[in-house]
Amino acid sequence: MKGTFRKSLQIASLRSESLWNKFNVHTLLQNPKQKQPSINAYLGARYSRSADSIVDIAKEIIENDTNAAERLEKIFHKYGHKSVGDMADLFVCIENIPIFLAMKIFYLNSVIAGQERSTRYQNFQSPEFVKIPKEICKDEEIRKEYERIMLKQMADYRELLKKTKIALKEHFEINEENRDEKSALRARVFDTARYLLPYGLNTSMAAVMSARNWAELLSYLNANDDIVDNEIATLIFNLLAESDVEMPEYIREADGLIRHTDANCCRRNSTREILQYLSREISDQKKYINKGCEADSCSVNYNENAIENLLTHYELLINPLGNKKEWEFDFEDGKKIGEIIFENHDHHNLLGNLGQSGAIKLEGMATLGTLKDLNRHRSFERFIPLLHDQLNIDNELKRDNMDCFFLCNYLGIKELEKLRKEYQKALVGTYSMIKKWRKVSREFLPEEVSREYTKYLLPHAHSTKYCFYASFDDLQYTINLRTRRGGHIAYRILVYKWLELLNLQDSIWYSLLKSIEKPDPKSKEQFIDRS
Repeated sequence: MKGTFRKSLQIASLRSESLWNKFNVHTLLQNPKQKQPSINAYLGARYSRSADSIVDIAKEIIENDTNAAERLEKIFHKYGHKSVGDMADLFVCIENIPIFLAMKIFYLNSVIAGQERSTRYQNFQSPEFVKIPKEICKDEEIRKEYERIMLKQMADYRELLKKTKIALKEHFEINEENRDEKSALRARVFDTARYLLPYGLNTSMAAVMSARNWAELLSYLNANDDIVDNEIATLIFNLLAESDVEMPEYIREADGLIRHTDANCCRRNSTREILQYLSREISDQKKYINKGCEADSCSVNYNENAIENLLTHYELLINPLGNKKEWEFDFEDGKKIGEIIFENHDHHNLLGNLGQSGAIKLEGMATLGTLKDLNRHRSFERFIPLLHDQLNIDNELKRDNMDCFFLCNYLGIKELEKLRKEYQKALVGTYSMIKKWRKVSREFLPEEVSREYTKYLLPHAHSTKYCFYASFDDLQYTINLRTRRGGHIAYRILVYKWLELLNLQDSIWYSLLKSIEKPDPKSKEQFIDRS
């Protein structure tokens, strides 16, 4: 890896020198002359153990030229570093990573402020996507076929993007002389065509998290099976923590707070052991048939049993499309699973998304594109099996090709049937190639690598399971926000369906349902409104 520090910009950067990727990580400094986040953390630690005003404490530190990082070590010795590490925010940008990893980073962290680069603004004439390292796969044909599938999807995207523009313009009678209508058309064309984009395409993201959260993320990325996760963890660690990589004049802002970053395998180990146990208990996966669209597949319930949700999460890693027969959980099962969990997890080692649930449960099937948008609502407790290493990817793909995806709701308009069939044909062809590559690649690649790169081949259209949990306030906020005109038609329709189902559960939701316009993919007025 190669490091640089641009003092005039206050940006420190590390670039991977591996030939199979173009990963870059950057940190934007608060103050290039001193460790400002460490000072902030020390001020907070002192403040909690003093009767003095923060003004007096800060004055003492500045006047005495106190070494905050050094003093923090003494505080850690007595109190531990986590609460202190929470007070040191670090701004990091991660570039040229797969869309899949960016989504996973937001998924894993509930306490994160960040943005991902929108695919609307990318140049897909010469698409960049994550490659398979030659060191991992010696077979050239396996690598080439993987790249052919990626390029096939991008060729489909470019071809159907043009046809989609013509069809939507004609159907909605768009006047391109009108700047607002032209802008709306461009956005809606992309909203429709992006379903063809693979999840292994490169993207970039920026995030602000505390030193504690960055350290925890690194420990879990290091423990993951994915090659990309491990490589990114190494780069971020060397950028933020104590490192042999030299960058003259760069002062690492909170290197003393980036600790305990070794691979934390507690989630991986407990999940593997529980899945081995459950595999003997639960039945085979049921035959799956897609129901029309995302909204048709969802259900909403008031949550009653957190343990039942936990067990459902584990079951979905084995059979992500559902089990043939419901498993009857008994006393001995509970004892065994509890034994595995508490052997691996404590206040330092949490279950994460697997162990999360909440007051109101929303579940169903949705595209990766829709879930990427809804994943931003980090007040939700979220479980998406596909984002876990231990998912049985073969059972995820064990369905007819036509049942593997949903299309944009605009393509459900009767007059656009011809265009819809072209999308279906393109995606059916893509899934045939993905399934064949998965089968053959297992003979030449480690199982973990084949599974990882199969996920990168999946398109935004891919239909997968989700279980979300939310409070009343989380839901009213999300419903008000995500049903508004201007957003993507897919999540507008899905979230409105949540509201309809909530209203059937309890009349308290009726007033909100009555006040919100029903999203309509056939409405020109809604189509051109981007407010």
